[in-house]
Amino acid sequence: MKLKSLLAPALGVIILSSCGESSTDNSTSDVTKTDTSVITTTPSAGANTTTVVVPEKTKTSFETKYPKASNTVWKRYEPLETIEWTWYEWPSMDTSDYMVTYNLDGSNYWTWYDEQGEWIGTVANISDFNTLPSAVTKTLNSQFDGFTIKNVDKENDKNRTAYEIDLEKGTDKMKVLVSESGTVMKKKGTMNGVEVKEKQ
Repeated sequence: MKLKSLLAPALGVIILSSCGESSTDNSTSDVTKTDTSVITTTPSAGANTTTVVVPEKTKTSFETKYPKASNTVWKRYEPLETIEWTWYEWPSMDTSDYMVTYNLDGSNYWTWYDEQGEWIGTVANISDFNTLPSAVTKTLNSQFDGFTIKNVDKENDKNRTAYEIDLEKGTDKMKVLVSESGTVMKKKGTMNGVEVKEKQ
């Protein structure tokens, strides 16, 4: 008798649990039928958690292009002070576009996609300056002799790959944009105390 009285509530719990699971499964199926993925990001301790709905095409494009990316964080486009958009002449972007930050091969990366899921471009911070293409190093040695490299960002879009390089020599500071073939595309700053601003 005691066994029967214990079995009845247990069976009820099992039946209710299985009903809950099937309803959860149905809602999951509904989500996978849509063309979006919901990405929740937590920027930093104490900051608000935001939810970004990333189109499946965008997410798939990213995962195909960067399969080894780790620590990915998706956001809507927002200007970054560290990147001079007009300097590199990228297309203008707004909050309908997407940005993803991630790590790859020991470097920090930023990649942008438009609202249709098309890749706009990628910026990677290069910490090992010895990995620069030999043509870039040759240009730096010949045109900026005595300058020390302070920072390098590799920037590429559908049209080109270039290196944005911050240089210093005493009180002189230069920012140069050099193509991977070694051509100086832009430079600005001071050399020998003289202000320089050139675009090729």
